[in-house]
This record gives sequence, structure tokens and C-alpha cells, in this order.
Amino acid sequence: MWSATPAAAVIDPVLDFDYPSGTLATASAEAIIAHVRGAGLHLEWILETHAHADHLSAAPHLQRALGGRIGSGIRAVRSHFKQALHLEADFIADGAPFDHQFNDSEAFTVGGMPADVAATPGHTSDSVSYRIGDALFVGDTLFMPDSGTARCDFPGGDAGTLRRRTLTRNPTTHHALTPRHAGFRV
Repeated sequence: MWSATPAAAVIDPVLDFDYPSGTLATASAEAIIAHVRGAGLHLEWILETHAHADHLSAAPHLQRALGGRIGSGIRAVRSHFKQALHLEADFIADGAPFDHQFNDSEAFTVGGMPADVAATPGHTSDSVSYRIGDALFVGDTLFMPDSGTARCDFPGGDAGTLRRRTLTRNPTTHHALTPRHAGFRV
């Protein structure tokens, strides 16, 4: 929350997956829910930066508990997964499960604060970053300085595209970058 309103956005929430047992839990999502409720916030957006191969999204879980709209730019990767994994015919591959499909440079607001979307393909073909106020949420486009950029071997991933698209963007203002996997906690 940055503005004087109690509006909030959550970006890339995850379910807890225990690899050895193959079980899912919601402790991380429940911590977010408790924080939003405890701070008296109103969840406007649950934003996905890309289709995640390393974890499962908690967006539907948060939406059931707190409301808000799920937004993403994920389109092509869902089609790839449907074909590659031989998913059922009723698997919706066009992004329709999301409440809103963002386009590159699309503007929106969080609590009246200006925000916009930047397509940052490379990690996946559908990766996006969100600028909200003066912060730029880059998902897995960039990692912490000791790790560099994201891996690019996911569906539609391309290191050259990642480099060109990320380094050729010309931001008009200074942004605080908030990379994923940075160890941030609620």
C-alpha cells in the first residue's frame, strides 16, 4: 500500500508445495490474508507476472478469501501447456480464467495510484512487469544481483528477447526494482 487509500495489490502469491510428499498447503497465502485483513486493506488486484513452473499460484485462494480481480498477461504459455501436457479439451488455454488480461503499456490503477503493464518476455513468452507508483515489479525477469536474469528455458523463453526487451525499455522515471525470489516476506 502506497497511497492514502486502503487499496492493495498482491503480486505472484504462491501455494506451499512440499516436493517429497507432493502435498499443497496454504500457509503462505494465509499469512497474506491475515496481513491484508489485519492492516484493514481492500484487495483490488492479484497480479501474476508469468506462468510459474516452480510453484503454483495462490491467486484463486486469495480471491475467494479477500475478493479482488486476478490480472495477468498469460496467454501463449497456457496453450503450450495444453498441447505439451495433453490436457483435457475443456482446459481453457486463452487466459479466460483470469479476470483481466493485460496488454503491453495498458494503464490501470491501484487505489487511484497510476499503474501500467510492460511486456517483458524472455523468461516466458508472456512475462510482464507492473509499474505501480514509482516501483517496478519485475517478477522473474530479473533476480537478485548475484543471480542475474531469469532462466529462459520455459515455454516461449528466449534469452535474446529477454535482454533486448529489458535493456531497451526507456523508463521516464527512476523506479525501485522489486525482483521475485528476493526473500521478501509479509
